[in-house]
Amino acid sequence: MLLAAACGAKGVPLPIRGLVFALVIGAAALASRLALADDSFFDEGRAQAGLERIYDKAGHPTKVLGVDVRTNQLVVELQAVDNPAHIDRYIDRIATDMIERWFWPESVSGPAPVQLSLANPDLDANLFALNPTDLAVVGKLAAESVERAALEDPAQVDRMELRRALFLVPRPVSGDPELSVEITSGRERAAIYATIAGVITHADLRGTRRAQNLNYLAAGPDLDAAVAAAESTIGKGEVVQRLLVYDKSLSIDALVPGSAEHVGGYRADINGVVRLADEIAGVRPILPGQLPPARFSLADVDWSLVPKLQQAARDRLQLSGGRIVFVEISRPGSAVGTPEITWEISVDSVDDSSVSGSVAFDNKGNVVSTRYPRGQGPKLDLLDAASYAPALDALGKALGAHAAIVELDFRTDRLMATVKDPQKPDALVVLDYQGESVARSIMPPFEPANFSADWFFDLSQAQPVPTHVAAMQQDALARLGLADGKIERVTISKQKLFMPGNDRLLVEVRAEAGKREGRVVYDLNGNAVDIDKP
Repeated sequence: MLLAAACGAKGVPLPIRGLVFALVIGAAALASRLALADDSFFDEGRAQAGLERIYDKAGHPTKVLGVDVRTNQLVVELQAVDNPAHIDRYIDRIATDMIERWFWPESVSGPAPVQLSLANPDLDANLFALNPTDLAVVGKLAAESVERAALEDPAQVDRMELRRALFLVPRPVSGDPELSVEITSGRERAAIYATIAGVITHADLRGTRRAQNLNYLAAGPDLDAAVAAAESTIGKGEVVQRLLVYDKSLSIDALVPGSAEHVGGYRADINGVVRLADEIAGVRPILPGQLPPARFSLADVDWSLVPKLQQAARDRLQLSGGRIVFVEISRPGSAVGTPEITWEISVDSVDDSSVSGSVAFDNKGNVVSTRYPRGQGPKLDLLDAASYAPALDALGKALGAHAAIVELDFRTDRLMATVKDPQKPDALVVLDYQGESVARSIMPPFEPANFSADWFFDLSQAQPVPTHVAAMQQDALARLGLADGKIERVTISKQKLFMPGNDRLLVEVRAEAGKREGRVVYDLNGNAVDIDKP
């Protein structure tokens, strides 16, 4: 209407009408050119069209070294059609200033020679086939990457690159083609990685506020998200052998999907889940006397215990405000019976990292064992008369009141019990008790050549010992002439090694004073039946 009015108005000279017409047409063209200022290779279909233009100019090569997508330019490094050993660079550029947008809104330049410097020197291993339709994912991936980065302020894609992934350990190796997307808001940065099909695989969010404020040890949504991501990678069954929670990552040993025995190492964090090289993860030796750790599923773990147990560990270790080093979750091979999920909380003093300890809990929050900082914790003396009954009760709870026992060896810091292995009835195992719970010892059982089934006794037979053991210890010091000495150990067994024909349960009390030592053997009523003086 404006054009018609301008050109058709009565009384307006024809030259003026032509000038008005030209100005209107020019304004429309200028508006069209200026609209190109918002044009971007990250828009739907633009990168694909740009690659088609470059291929037309380059003679439609078959292999690509890399693609670099920016807002206003598409840079492609191509294998030269006439010389496969050469790589040429082509650039499709969208004009950015007013004059260029007016006359040359988009242009393709090249070829320009590329000087190669490849970590993997095998050029063919770095090249890959690329069709223009493969870049149809650019627009969609750009939007998904901004969403995945979840920066606090409005963000945009700064750059997108397509090259083969590079693995440097144990030697440089080229992997599958991988898209890397750089996101920025001006205050934060992130990198998102995807397959050539546009499927996001992992991220690098170290430059985000979320990563800086992340603390999995505080539990909550961040930990839940990391666990869910790990579960989607390793599976939902009983495949986890060991899991450590750190402040900013999870370390997981689990069965490799599709394998019945191969345990691999995984790292889960805000960036995603990555499988570690077998050379540095997934292989841990089994200590003597231990069983392979049992596996569990991530769904078996009560994650709400994470903050509760941390505080309980600090309180027990008397390390108020102590730094939590990690939380370890496993079904340890040191378990006496069926391994249950155990939490071990490692704590450092807030003032001195050399002052540290750890507390193990069961999946209900009950204390299993404690490693106190050196020189701290309650004084333990299992040779004290009051300690015998609790120790025997702990064995009864772990093994049953009528467990088959070969020997109970009481020392100041522990009770070592040689028993029939609950997991392997045809074998012996040594169990440790150090005032809290019973666990498998790394000490191997002593099994002499003349060992036979008549060496065993029923645990319940030892119940009278606590009543008489104090008197036995005092009597032994007197009989041995070691009034200034101390009790070294007390052993409950049938003494088959020294008394092969004996079938009674006996108590051996060993004492020492300097280099002088001896022993007295008693029956359950406190009567001496054998003595070996210094």
